Amino acid sequence: MIYAILFLVVMLGGFIAIKLEDKTADWVKLLLSFSGAYLLSIIVFHLLPGVYKNLPGKTAGLFIMLGIVFQLILELFSHGAEHGHKHRIEKQAFWLTFLSLSIHAFMEGLPINEGHHLHESYFYGILIHKLPVAIVLTTLLLQSGMKKSLVFVYLTAFAAMSPLAAFLGDYFDFMAVYGKYINAFVVGILAHIGTTILFETEHSHQFNIRKFALIFLAMFIAYLT
Repeated sequence: MIYAILFLVVMLGGFIAIKLEDKTADWVKLLLSFSGAYLLSIIVFHLLPGVYKNLPGKTAGLFIMLGIVFQLILELFSHGAEHGHKHRIEKQAFWLTFLSLSIHAFMEGLPINEGHHLHESYFYGILIHKLPVAIVLTTLLLQSGMKKSLVFVYLTAFAAMSPLAAFLGDYFDFMAVYGKYINAFVVGILAHIGTTILFETEHSHQFNIRKFALIFLAMFIAYLT
């Protein structure tokens, strides 16, 4: 069931982007703020203590930093689409953005169902994060001049990344052996995205007030889960 939900939330994001076109901007940014704050709170409240419990301090820190650097490299090609940036891309170069976002989606899916144990709070955070990212990706592909039928093909492939990773993490032994390192690496990836979203500001004072309200709400919900 979790694999289907992970897949369908991305397809829903693509459908919203196609139907609403450019009418999604403000509420997508607010949803990104909420998801970024929720993911960062889940990292601090739940994932980070587990990482430092299972790994020596410097080793945990090393893999977290490697995750941050890895995400920085991905963003050279994705142009920050993971946290809501909609830079227009050329049709010939879209595959770099698509590939980097797909790698990111695969990596964040690995800890979801590690060792037959569903990390529920993390799972919900990833779902909330995926919806606006799918909207941004679909918008970028449409703006590149790609046909909607081909956009659907790429969106389907992107939607399959996290379910595939969650499946591998659940049914193969490599997560039992290397899961603690992978989790630290993913914490670094998501910590970079979460902090980037939170530190971005808008010129609209009213928008920033709503953003801060959603950030505190996300922190509160994450603390209670």
